[in-house]
Amino acid sequence: MKLKYYILASVLCLGGTSCKDFLDTEPTNFIAPNYATLAELETALAGVYDVLGSQAMYGDVVPYWLNVSSDIEYTNTGQSNTTAYIYTPADAQITNYWKTLYQGIYRANLLLAVVDNPEIDEAARNKIKGQALFLRAYYYFQLVSNYGDVPLLLTDKPSISAVDIPRTPMREVYDMVIRDMTEAEALVEDVAGPGAEGGLSYGGRVSRSAVQGILARVNLKMAGFPLNDHSRYTEALAWAKKVRDSGRHGLNPDYTDVFMKYAKDQYDVRESIWEVEFFGNNTGAHSEYTYYVGARGGIRNPSDRDKGISGGSVLATRRLFDLYEKDAENTDVPQASPDLRRDWNIAPFTYVGNPAVYTPNPDIWRRTMGKWRREYEVVSPKDISTSPQNFPILRYSDVLLMIAEAENELNGPTAVAYEAINEVRRRAYGLLLPNPPKPDINADLPDGLGKEEFREILKDERAREFCFEASRRPDLIRWGNFIGDMKSYMSWALANGAVQGHVLAQTNVSERNLLLPIPTYDMALNKALTQNPGY
Repeated sequence: MKLKYYILASVLCLGGTSCKDFLDTEPTNFIAPNYATLAELETALAGVYDVLGSQAMYGDVVPYWLNVSSDIEYTNTGQSNTTAYIYTPADAQITNYWKTLYQGIYRANLLLAVVDNPEIDEAARNKIKGQALFLRAYYYFQLVSNYGDVPLLLTDKPSISAVDIPRTPMREVYDMVIRDMTEAEALVEDVAGPGAEGGLSYGGRVSRSAVQGILARVNLKMAGFPLNDHSRYTEALAWAKKVRDSGRHGLNPDYTDVFMKYAKDQYDVRESIWEVEFFGNNTGAHSEYTYYVGARGGIRNPSDRDKGISGGSVLATRRLFDLYEKDAENTDVPQASPDLRRDWNIAPFTYVGNPAVYTPNPDIWRRTMGKWRREYEVVSPKDISTSPQNFPILRYSDVLLMIAEAENELNGPTAVAYEAINEVRRRAYGLLLPNPPKPDINADLPDGLGKEEFREILKDERAREFCFEASRRPDLIRWGNFIGDMKSYMSWALANGAVQGHVLAQTNVSERNLLLPIPTYDMALNKALTQNPGY
């Protein structure tokens, strides 16, 4: 039932994808379409969206290579590479990430240059314009968050005489992101909601709620490191409240069902506001799949293809396990948890043999990511290394926790902050289910918390809710003590059963890892580029 965007590379892609390739000359192997009809504009828009699912973005690099190593998750590959914060300017993942983001930006520029065609229905083309504006801004948000100052390229006709484009100060890039997203918010569609006619019923397209929620995220980032513009908390709170107050969203009562739906090819726009589309099983002409589930992560299953093979190389740390409340205090035996998220997110078992046999795994340090479970996939036959499960960029629980965070920073832990975080916690403890497993349990935070206490609890709540969703490293960085947090965690881990291989990333991480290096390839082509500190 997913809406897929099948694109011809010869129509939508440039011969090269680096920044200089865009600037160097008019491409000789690319015929720019006229985009004279609504169908052609939709095809162009599909090309802008297509970047999200590429291997250099959410298909592999973002969730795995750049974000698999933090205080709550790690990879057991033991490799000295990007996952362990050994960055170099020639790193393939970091280079391809940069190139792909600029590819998406250039595709958006091509579309935005011609979208205001008076011969095409205004309402229809405005929806396309809004999505293109937002996606271009989102790609720049990824660039500025990860690389700092970056060249700001907003034209569809690069000059052949001005190929050395300096880096634009990050504040100017953020201003552009806010400006374009704000314009987009008025143009895109609402999601389908109670008592409303029409609207988007699938999360693969950008809705008004998605724009508002990401605007809240952008403002939270601006409020934190490195800009530290605390005035942005006001904007973050206002945008997040717009999503909440629309009445179109709510938490899925069953946390596990959120992720089963990704496997079953089902949408739930009330909870999953914006997600990356993946589809196919690597056998047909049209597939766009993720390596994050399968080759990288999932419940370890080396043999049974029907169950869904996974290398099980994305694991939870003992710290993540310990963040979930236990029914009883006993550090020697893993106790049950009233927080239903724990044993879904952190698989307490593996699969052994073919056919696969459920096998309990008592080793807390070697429990794999269970959030995406291949056994629920409906595409058949299942590929041995890739998955068609969608990846969430924005869920409603994130909107609630952004409200709680921004409200606390502005006004302390008011009733607004408490209600937002408690709603997430009530779902986590099963209290939104028709038949809660423990209906008498109190999942709410205690009254009377101070601002700092509430802040620390909220940080832990984000870890429990969003583990393995590529948000922990960005969160730690914007909270301003990324290196200190990683080093403190390393000391704790080694004192609590970890071995050196579990903390390879923490051993290597340093101040330079606050930003990614500017790729060597592009620096060789664009002489105005400068390198980030430490590289």
